[in-house]
Amino acid sequence: MSRLPVFQHPPPIACLVAVLATLATPGTARAADSEPDAPETSGVTAGQPGRQSAPDFLFGRPRSVVGVAWGWLVASQSGGIFDFTRDLLTVDEGDFDTGMFRLEAGLSIGPRLDVLAEVGFSGSAIASEYRDFVDTADLPIVQTTELMQSLVGGSLRFWLIPRGREVGRFAWVPNRFAPYVGAGGGAQWYRFTQFGDFVDFIDYSIFSDRLESSGWTASGHVFAGTSVNLTRKLFVGIEARYVWADTPLSQDFVGFDNIDLNGFQVTAGIEFVF
Repeated sequence: MSRLPVFQHPPPIACLVAVLATLATPGTARAADSEPDAPETSGVTAGQPGRQSAPDFLFGRPRSVVGVAWGWLVASQSGGIFDFTRDLLTVDEGDFDTGMFRLEAGLSIGPRLDVLAEVGFSGSAIASEYRDFVDTADLPIVQTTELMQSLVGGSLRFWLIPRGREVGRFAWVPNRFAPYVGAGGGAQWYRFTQFGDFVDFIDYSIFSDRLESSGWTASGHVFAGTSVNLTRKLFVGIEARYVWADTPLSQDFVGFDNIDLNGFQVTAGIEFVF
């Protein structure tokens, strides 16, 4: 069995949990609060009258955010069509785990609360053959199984430590680290496809076909992560997220239980605030 595409598995989840726990301790909050109470700007550069370096603060708390994240999806792939596929074909546990990405844009509605709109996508394709059957020439009976998913939704993100603090009437200084938690939901699209050669178990003949089920369903998710300040407007983030979704199969897969679209995601990305 070969697999298309091949991705490297993410770091152990325990490492991520340890990092988030460290960043959320009171020591982190005290370190963030120990920064200077007033922004500093550098003076006129020697030999270049009238030129000043850019300040390390913003004029007021940023109200908007845009970002992109890449990562790894560990698919639940339990029950129903997944168990049937693994029993019959050379598709193994974990074969639907795959890379994914997500785009987001949102608004800050308070020092500790953001509302976000999100779009995500993932896809995997597994080349396989029947475990217990070959054709009349003693050759494998081969096919490909694909699972594509796309999510359109929204989230509320709560900062355990504010992303930054306001100094005086105008300046906003970003904190170096800021952990957060959140939850949301939306609509999830999927397409499950199998194409290639198959066995007719009535007369054991071999036929070629393309079998497909697709549609939309509601989904929900929870997440936790941390944001690290790089520049006054640019942040890098690490996040762990779990998504729930399932729906009845359609079209060519009648008689199966709902398809399980649950999954655990670990992502890293960048965000720009303004």
